[in-house]
Amino acid sequence: MENMVNNTSASNNISPLHLSGMKRILLFLSCTITIGCSNNPHTFILNDKKENKYFIAESINRAFEEDLIEKSPLIVINGIPFKYNKKQDTILIPLQKSDIISLDFLNKNSSRIIYNEKENDGAIIISARIKTK
Repeated sequence: MENMVNNTSASNNISPLHLSGMKRILLFLSCTITIGCSNNPHTFILNDKKENKYFIAESINRAFEEDLIEKSPLIVINGIPFKYNKKQDTILIPLQKSDIISLDFLNKNSSRIIYNEKENDGAIIISARIKTK
């Protein structure tokens, strides 16, 4: 029985070399996850009912995949740039599906020329119905 206690104690000893290897693996995995996630575009949703929230998301994702826009595009609604926090993953567009007339995209160079924004990733141009009060 005394032998079993000693064997258990011996197996609980982890060498410093083994710990540093584990730290390296954890650091590598953390970096990989961070870099991998940082290239994903934002998710743009509408301020609408559940079934309509993601109406523009598919078009925006397709534009991203086709390199029309990059990760944090400028959003322009009826000619006015819409400011949003580029650090957030999900961006709420203050429109409903029924408000949207058209959705177009400008690449990085075109949007820089038109909107004079030096740090932009292309533009999402939304034409929307103007609500009267």
